[in-house]
Amino acid sequence: MNKLLAASFTVLALAGCSNDPAPEAAAAPDVAVAAEAMTFDMVGQVFFNEFIPCTAGPDFSEATVDAMVAEWRASGIAGEILGAWGYAPASENNRFQNGWWELQWSSKEAADAGWRQWAASDVAQAWSSKHENVMVCDAASRVSWDFNFPRDPYSFGDIDESGQFVSAFLPCQLNEGKTMDDLNVAIAAYNTFLDAIPVTENSFYSYGIYASNSDASEVDIYWGNFHPSFERMALADATWMANGGETKAQMEAVMTCDTPDVHNAKLFYNPEDPDFS
Repeated sequence: MNKLLAASFTVLALAGCSNDPAPEAAAAPDVAVAAEAMTFDMVGQVFFNEFIPCTAGPDFSEATVDAMVAEWRASGIAGEILGAWGYAPASENNRFQNGWWELQWSSKEAADAGWRQWAASDVAQAWSSKHENVMVCDAASRVSWDFNFPRDPYSFGDIDESGQFVSAFLPCQLNEGKTMDDLNVAIAAYNTFLDAIPVTENSFYSYGIYASNSDASEVDIYWGNFHPSFERMALADATWMANGGETKAQMEAVMTCDTPDVHNAKLFYNPEDPDFS
């Protein structure tokens, strides 16, 4: 196995449900970073998220990746990126053993414009060449999804100040006769279930829905779960299995999900804190 964004490379992400390759990958970190901080209401809005498959190079390490990302973040290249995350496989049972770089945009048009700016930028090309021994990302193989947060991602507290977290992406298919409207009803019930769980220290949890926007996709959605650690994830999964009850049955009546791909993850870019490091 190639040294693909090794599991020791901790990166932040959101997870989802689907049977396709991990949230179809989007191009390399060759993307423009907004020069000024942006703010927006995340809940309920549909974003255009791209996943780019990335492979570690001979100089790959947590330190070299951090330096690479910091330089990308400070590049000043114009663009409307609303978020960026990195994912490193944390299991040999993942469907995909490569890593991923996720970019969030307001729309496909914004993404296309950002990529055009990147392709025309000498700074961008120099950055890519400088760090190719650290990580190489395949922009041409990027995959897009329509993404939304059905719940405030900070309702259970903020992520660690390091930006590190873990993710589980579940590939899911809508059951016969079921639609996204049915899923939204089940999600509302899930949010009610979550409302009854007390918020405690280090209890960060968020989830996101990656809906297919391609007829070629074999997956209807990826359901993304995000936790501060795999220990917290295991505890949450056990709580859901033991206490999900009618809510769990309602979800399972709408969709069928396969085993998740799990990752160490890290926040790469937050428009509300563009100097994050």
